[in-house]
Amino acid sequence: MTAMAAANEERIWVSPTQALAVLAGELGHAGEACQRLDGSLGGLLHLVAPEDRMKVMQELHAVDLLSQHLAALGALTQHLGAQSPDEGALDLSAALQGLTLGEVARRIQMAAGAVPAVPQDQDEGDLDLF
Repeated sequence: MTAMAAANEERIWVSPTQALAVLAGELGHAGEACQRLDGSLGGLLHLVAPEDRMKVMQELHAVDLLSQHLAALGALTQHLGAQSPDEGALDLSAALQGLTLGEVARRIQMAAGAVPAVPQDQDEGDLDLF
């Protein structure tokens, strides 16, 4: 089940410009994570000893999360791009249906000016860790 499947009765309509701004914000989140990860891995790679491997594994989990985040953004962008530009507004709700990361879906809804369909205390969606 996706993060948006429960209680998603209301549609969220946004202009193409607003949709691009929302995506730019999410790309900013991903970029910040990438910078942090780059610094962490850069410092740890020179120090890796058996007792430090757990730290490296934690950062590798962060890489995995970042990869999932970017994949979710790619799927969202693809869905929005496939909609007809003649409609004047994009159905953000439909595009969010496939997102499995609840936190990302919630931030996108809030950035678009909607009340998130998934409260923070509910399921965050699927996060696959290796």
